[in-house]
Amino acid sequence: MDRTWDAFDSVIRTIVAERVSEFENRLRAEFAGLIDKTLDVAEAATHIGVSEKLIYRMCQEGSIPHERYGVTGSKRPAIKLRLSDLEAWRAEQRAANYKKGS
Repeated sequence: MDRTWDAFDSVIRTIVAERVSEFENRLRAEFAGLIDKTLDVAEAATHIGVSEKLIYRMCQEGSIPHERYGVTGSKRPAIKLRLSDLEAWRAEQRAANYKKGS
């Protein structure tokens, strides 16, 4: 009986995660022009509630969408993050974590 409930719970979680993702994508598409803004590292860190150091590390690893501006090969390029990209990335993280059962 426990396996039945676990399977049922898993199916429900998957359906909910998919539906939430669909609605987030729809809302993001509708409001893209209104909410899209370019953030620097400090603003992005504040927006999602993490340290600037973590944002820099994720940019270096390529695990968060960002843009680099500056001279090719520069050791200190300006890093910018688009709010819409950041929100899409956050939605992906929520969906991935939810599917894991978190």
